[in-house]
Amino acid sequence: MVLVAWIIGINLTLPQFIAAPPYTFSAPAAAAAWLAPMLGAFLGGAWGHFFNDWLANRYIRTHDGRFKAEIRLLGTYAPTLIGFVGLVLFGQALQHGLHWIAIELAWSFIAFAMVAATTAVSAYCLDCFPQHASVVAAIINLWRTTGGFCVVYFQFKWIATSGFGVTFGCQAMTLGVAFVAGVLTTQFWGGKWRMRNPPPQAEN
Repeated sequence: MVLVAWIIGINLTLPQFIAAPPYTFSAPAAAAAWLAPMLGAFLGGAWGHFFNDWLANRYIRTHDGRFKAEIRLLGTYAPTLIGFVGLVLFGQALQHGLHWIAIELAWSFIAFAMVAATTAVSAYCLDCFPQHASVVAAIINLWRTTGGFCVVYFQFKWIATSGFGVTFGCQAMTLGVAFVAGVLTTQFWGGKWRMRNPPPQAEN
């Protein structure tokens, strides 16, 4: 969900950055720049769909038909690393006025990571709570929208105070900490947590 927050913040603020020097994108060029995150999101969706199914099927084949929901979280490892690299590259590109291709590449990395990781997390939650799909979707989307649109309220001031490099470097570090604290701990102890705290009975 951290990736969702950062990508929404980037989507809402980047057009103003690339319209200013040294890039001075025209309106058509700024519109065309959106092809990069669109491509990244498309590839992230394809990765999330095929890789997550491959992970699950491979685990079932190699464990005599048994399945463990936590295997889904392995699908977040590569997207998290790509998102981390994308955030650092994005900040450094804007900080040092690197070629606009660096910005586009970083933007596509972050979009890829957001979609691919969200697919894996959603699959994990739905595997854990198949009778509570609507509640799972509501909670995930609550955090996505709240976290994402809150970023806009402090991103400009943060950049003005600390610069692009520090701002997006800190965002990358936040992503790393969230991954270790959230994904890795759930990977090892998620099954025990579910046994200790089973969900309430589904109402329908």
